[in-house]
Amino acid sequence: TTPTTTKKMKRAREEDEDEAVAEAEIAAALEAAKAAPDDEELSGLGCGTAMLVFQVAAKPAMQYKEGRKPAEKPLVLLYLSIRGLGETPRLMLAECGAAYTHLASPMGEEQALSCEWRQRSPNGLTPVLSGLGVPRANPLSQSSAIVRFLAHRYGMAGSTELEGLRADVLFETAKDLKGKMAEITGSADCVTQGAKGPASIALKICAMLDGMADPADADAALNYAQIELLNVLTECHEAAAGCVKTLSPALDAFRAAAAARPRIAEYLASPLRFPAVGPGYKYVSGPVKRSTFAL
Repeated sequence: TTPTTTKKMKRAREEDEDEAVAEAEIAAALEAAKAAPDDEELSGLGCGTAMLVFQVAAKPAMQYKEGRKPAEKPLVLLYLSIRGLGETPRLMLAECGAAYTHLASPMGEEQALSCEWRQRSPNGLTPVLSGLGVPRANPLSQSSAIVRFLAHRYGMAGSTELEGLRADVLFETAKDLKGKMAEITGSADCVTQGAKGPASIALKICAMLDGMADPADADAALNYAQIELLNVLTECHEAAAGCVKTLSPALDAFRAAAAARPRIAEYLASPLRFPAVGPGYKYVSGPVKRSTFAL
């Protein structure tokens, strides 16, 4: 064998060994979660002795793709035990009926019981995704990268290149709208006017939605940007009921229709949707027992 071949073989062997270690780290996290007391109180972040584990069963939706290809490992999504940057991926996976394991860290447990995510994550942060062709030992991070990966895998990025680009424009614009949340909910001292203001952004979003799937059609395939928009509008609505309707009746109708889609509605009512948080990432509703999060 040549030196190049020998080097490749060594690297492949090392990758296999590291993958086995990463699998063992997940197994340790699952065992720790199983052993944690059901009556342990979790108040948000900065508490807990182990991760929360959700084994989400598949609920196939014909308008979306299978996602997992033959011989690929199952999907594992790791984030924190709050909504935050994990909410749009969770909503997407709910809408397309995907099977996956969700590991949620309350950040009180040791890294050895948390899949060593600080070391494994490319940027040292969560969310982190592995499976579906992504190695356990070298997972994906960065929430937007994860959202786009899931969108392409499950058929939520449009059926043409142009549709995908249109979705990306909406995705970025929905994030712009989220940046105006304080203004939308009435907690800001002043409201931005002009093209960068929430009213103008809302009008532009409505125009973008005209060329996309109707969320009221249960058989239609939503794109990832529509899911991001739902997440933003839901957060605003829950912070100040009626504020989305005041901003835009059309966007409020979109929010209500999307939230009523069967798989999304089931997710929103499930223990997998964590309580809202306040200062210090503590649950506004107060501490809850670990058993509350059982699916």
